[in-house]
Amino acid sequence: MYDFTFYNPTRVIFGRGVFSQLADELARDGVSRVLLLYGGSSVFKTGVYDQITEALRSRGVAYCECPGVKANPVVSKAREAVDIIKSNGLEAVVAIGGGSVIDSAKGIAAAALYDGDIWDFYARKEKIERALPIYAAVTVSATASEANYTSVMTNEELGKKIGLHCELFFPRVAFIDPAAQFTVPERQTISGGIDAICHVLETYFDGAKGLEIQKEYAEGLVRTLIRLIPILRAHPDDYDARAQFAWAAVGALNGTTWAGHPGRGDFASHVMGHAFSAKYDSVHGDTLAVLMPAWMRYVHDRDIKTFARFAERVFGANAESEEERANAGINCLSEFFASLGAPVTLRDLGVPEADLPKLAESAAAGGPIGTLVKLDADAVLEIFKSAY
Repeated sequence: MYDFTFYNPTRVIFGRGVFSQLADELARDGVSRVLLLYGGSSVFKTGVYDQITEALRSRGVAYCECPGVKANPVVSKAREAVDIIKSNGLEAVVAIGGGSVIDSAKGIAAAALYDGDIWDFYARKEKIERALPIYAAVTVSATASEANYTSVMTNEELGKKIGLHCELFFPRVAFIDPAAQFTVPERQTISGGIDAICHVLETYFDGAKGLEIQKEYAEGLVRTLIRLIPILRAHPDDYDARAQFAWAAVGALNGTTWAGHPGRGDFASHVMGHAFSAKYDSVHGDTLAVLMPAWMRYVHDRDIKTFARFAERVFGANAESEEERANAGINCLSEFFASLGAPVTLRDLGVPEADLPKLAESAAAGGPIGTLVKLDADAVLEIFKSAY
């Protein structure tokens, strides 16, 4: 294993009815005025909003609200939230939702203590020095944003979707109630599961040698997610399946998978996917269902042993040669995504073929992407064409 420092300060409170404890945690931290950040009407339909606001009122915690965060969070909404915080002297951000809302909360928490524009951080013009504390009430499990230091934001004016890492982005506390996710739409559960699987594979396929414990851990997470997604399609209110799914999604991107690796992982598939989300507002999991297998086919010969191992350990592939096993594993993964109703080609996503060159340039605008294989715009375009 490579030398590493593991750091994850987020306290996770997991179980039925835990949202009522949010106000207690705020009081413990001396927070008395917060911003409630959320997306659409689902927080009302599930009763999560009422649980949280009732608890806040019982503890004397004042709050302002900023609803309307989109599935691909945009900087204009984040600016609106920053203005609310500054105008009302708020002391923390309470994110009620999934990865999009929590990602937004992170940038907002930093920009609330900054005199310039929030996009300065994502454009790498300024370094984050301070941030308000963040509390996450998770209503959709997928991205592990509730327990990591990553934020992804879209600038709709520039057509750019950019990820940003900062240790100040770790939520202070994350509350996960699997029962609150019983009514998550099927497509959202599927997309979230695909995202979590791909998070694991981004690190699994980074080219690092050895690391048996990490490979076993990653394979276990992927097998678990593959087992649970069909169960939740058939029985969305299966508490045990929801709980395991929620915890597997956290483990997929809370830093544990890349401990002992030389870095966080490859993440070329995610960067390529962001180019489509920025332009077409594509569902993140849908872009990964197309692009992760396409990327795997393009790069698998650079680490054939790991790709063959993946096929054996996850899908039980037993072809004689490593090349055959590796290809079987990639095909099995793509077929699994297809069995969930996910798109398997860029054509399925409604992407015009004529747009592919510009999308490739956008994905590699900051230079070559990836770790296992460094991909320039020409290589990205080859992957896009193969996925069309």
